[in-house]
Amino acid sequence: MKSENKLLPKLILLIVFTIFISGCVNKEAWEGNILIITLDTTRADHIGSYGYKKGSTPNIDRLANEGVRFENCYSSLPLTLPSHSNIFTGKYSIGHGVRNNGRYVLNHSERTMAEYLREEGFNTYAVIASFVLQSKFGLNQGFNVYDDAIDSETLHKNFKSEIDANEIYNKFDNWLTKNSGSKFFAWIHFYDPHTPYVPHGDKINKSEKVDLIKFYDGEITYTDKYIGMILDRLEEENVAEDTLIVIVGDHGEAFGEHEEFASHMIFCYEANLRVPLIFHNKKLINRSKVITERVDTIDIMPTILDLTGIRKGGDIQGESLDYALRSNKKGQDHLVYIESMYGKEELNWAPLSGIIDGDYKYISLPKPELYNIKKDPLEKDNLYRKKGPLMREMDDKLKRTILKYSGKGDSKRDLGKEDLEHLRSLGYISSFGEKGTKVVDPKDGIILNVKLKVISSKIKEGALEEIEKELLEIKRTEIGKENFLVYDFLYRVYMKKKQIRNVMSILTEAIENLPNSTSFRLNYITRLSELKRYNDVILNCNELIKGDPLFTRAFIILGETYGILGENEKAYENYKKALELEPENISLQIKYSEKLLKEQKFQEVLSVYNALLLLEDVKKNVDLLYKIALFNTKYGSMAKSGELLAEIVREKPEGKYFYYYALILAKLGDRVNALNNMQTALSRYSGELTDEQIQTARRTIEAWK
Repeated sequence: MKSENKLLPKLILLIVFTIFISGCVNKEAWEGNILIITLDTTRADHIGSYGYKKGSTPNIDRLANEGVRFENCYSSLPLTLPSHSNIFTGKYSIGHGVRNNGRYVLNHSERTMAEYLREEGFNTYAVIASFVLQSKFGLNQGFNVYDDAIDSETLHKNFKSEIDANEIYNKFDNWLTKNSGSKFFAWIHFYDPHTPYVPHGDKINKSEKVDLIKFYDGEITYTDKYIGMILDRLEEENVAEDTLIVIVGDHGEAFGEHEEFASHMIFCYEANLRVPLIFHNKKLINRSKVITERVDTIDIMPTILDLTGIRKGGDIQGESLDYALRSNKKGQDHLVYIESMYGKEELNWAPLSGIIDGDYKYISLPKPELYNIKKDPLEKDNLYRKKGPLMREMDDKLKRTILKYSGKGDSKRDLGKEDLEHLRSLGYISSFGEKGTKVVDPKDGIILNVKLKVISSKIKEGALEEIEKELLEIKRTEIGKENFLVYDFLYRVYMKKKQIRNVMSILTEAIENLPNSTSFRLNYITRLSELKRYNDVILNCNELIKGDPLFTRAFIILGETYGILGENEKAYENYKKALELEPENISLQIKYSEKLLKEQKFQEVLSVYNALLLLEDVKKNVDLLYKIALFNTKYGSMAKSGELLAEIVREKPEGKYFYYYALILAKLGDRVNALNNMQTALSRYSGELTDEQIQTARRTIEAWK
């Protein structure tokens, strides 16, 4: 009996210890690789593992079923650059300052996930598919390689915003082949689910109405296919077991739930913000699970830093999800701050901000909104007038949240006049604090935009007089006088009618009323150039640059304009500035080299060509390599010309390439290979040679024999 009494405390201790370790796993720092895959424009409820039955996402589903799936993850805003900035800084847009696409840059003072991980010895790599994520917008911080080369086929990446999942996969495949032996942190960005949706194998019947949702689902399926191929490559390189994979959407896509259709930028409803988030690694995560509490994409960075044992900076605003990955602890719903500045900055509508807290979502607008998203996930029942006290509580909490995360103010103190002024300076209005405002509520603005899209289809039909009258009537209204589409459609009408005076007048008015919309000033500059008003072109380009010092297109136009005026030094200066912003813009490099060629600045041309040859996309562009090879025969290195032509005939065996390669080899003294290549040109590809080349080939073959 006594011995049993002695054993009892030990038994209790053992039971307690067993219970303790059953809820925990090894908390040692993760020493393996990390791969983050961001899915642009991918809403959670269109993924199989999130309950969607119409689409097909077997590879994402497998990762979700074997790993940790977060059922209620939110992106705080529906825009690509700000959303990715949130993911990689662990901060809200009001914290890091990037609040829209295009005209914002992530400040170098911000510390990114890649910077933290590179300092810990990770080989950091990113490949992105969208123009809005190019390095000039600041997300390249901390990456050893940031592959943002877009549109290698047409060589004009300023005007095509994305590349296909197939090319993204090929780029990652090439990098992984060379770098799988190192401990890496890689980011792969897929853009395919973004509009325009491309049908992959789906036949389009012109007599039937196009099902855009079907095409959207098809793009997600197409992306999933390449995720599967990435998983296969990790297996082939024997690094799959040692790679933590994170899948996350940057924002969703709306399909008419609140008038916004096949788009996502304006509103912050569930379709726009609820995204997939999955963590997968069998070594790290002891069992698969579904986490139902609400989390935010800003929580990804502190989670990764916790997992790797990296000491976090003090200004990270997200919360670590480590508890969900390596223990059985239960978390709590996170308060999520939400916003969209797109309506304010692009359409002159009221800015949208809000919070999700508990069961409720509050949206601050001139016509405020309150939804119980637990009972009403489709957000059909606006409780604004039914729950006045809760509205005021949520509105006050929103103000405090903005002050807290913008880095100014103490969330515990009362809101004074200075606090409210600070909120206004951040670009916000409060639906309670701004009674009687004349700012257009996006809910009203979107209804007008739907009407304008109907007018747009009429423009193609040619009823220009009727459309012009209708648009001018809308422009006279309070809601229409500062609407982007009204001016854009009037511009298109006047262009079709070839009324240049009206074209210039409507563009001038648009620039005055919508100063943030650069497209109107670009169109104005184009028309000025056609009218040969070059001094006005220069003046307007400088205005563009003043508003946006990173606007590459303005520097390119200045370069072209100064070239026309014969001011070559100024032309070169502006091309150089453009190249500093987009060093991998192949089209721009070529344009610059052509200007240098005209001025016979051959050594400078050679420098540009040598820089081009370092770019992966150029190595696949046979026509450009051929041009550089021929240039080297005259002004550069004959040996370099031979190397390039050798690469060319391997990539694209054609008559003219074998012909010129043979001539270069002869000049280099390699008669044997010269003879072989010339015989190949003549025997296999004579149909591709000119008569003169055929005669020369015959003579040289006889001479070399």
